[in-house]
Amino acid sequence: MTRLDAMDHEQIKRISTTLTQARSAGEPARLVASDIPDGLADAYEIGFSQMQDIAAWKIGGANPWSREVFHNSESFFGAIHPGELFLEKPVVPLNGLNAPLAEPEIMLELAHAQGDDCTSKFSRMAIGFEIPASVLPDELKSVLNAQIVDRAGAGALWIAGITDFDRAILQQDFTSRAWLNGTETAPGGSTSLFGGPLGAAAEFLQLAARYDAPLRPGQWIATGGLSPAVPVSAGDSARVQALNWDVSLTFE
Repeated sequence: MTRLDAMDHEQIKRISTTLTQARSAGEPARLVASDIPDGLADAYEIGFSQMQDIAAWKIGGANPWSREVFHNSESFFGAIHPGELFLEKPVVPLNGLNAPLAEPEIMLELAHAQGDDCTSKFSRMAIGFEIPASVLPDELKSVLNAQIVDRAGAGALWIAGITDFDRAILQQDFTSRAWLNGTETAPGGSTSLFGGPLGAAAEFLQLAARYDAPLRPGQWIATGGLSPAVPVSAGDSARVQALNWDVSLTFE
């Protein structure tokens, strides 16, 4: 499969530049429906072309409420820049992000591994908030290939409570609770994700291989929302509790 089966390099460069400039400005990109490729391979090529270094990956469309919007039968994914990743930091800046949201997720770190069991590919696990900040114009936000072009709406990724990977812990069903400014948001848990966090991660690895995603040891994977995302602003605080984790952060 070739990534460039429908669009040429100049088209990909133009769309990539438009998205990158919109993120830098913290405003919607000037894109229209005709800018969005019909093929998934081209959409991922545009997403990858915006990145020189990738610190993490985010999975989209992995829960029922997302699939109601995108009408997808399998998940999709986007890359996270090193400057968008925050490990064990008490504060995450929102400056420059376009209409940021926050949703609690389980995080997995990629490692060197052997064997057929995909879960042996993870060295550490954690919890945190994925902070989507799509720069798509409103009319394109529900379009699956547009989301892929937009790096699945990447904005920031906050990870805390990092510990050694333990498959047995993540294989069990569990519930999660989250709060914004002390008020509890919708409850969630592992059953919000098709196959749970490990199932979502396994599907991501299959898709990453299909579309030649540049996976590297040490990259983190945000496995999908345990509960729906909520809007956040500077000054807000958020907390998530699940399994043995109970972590909080402040946005500025």
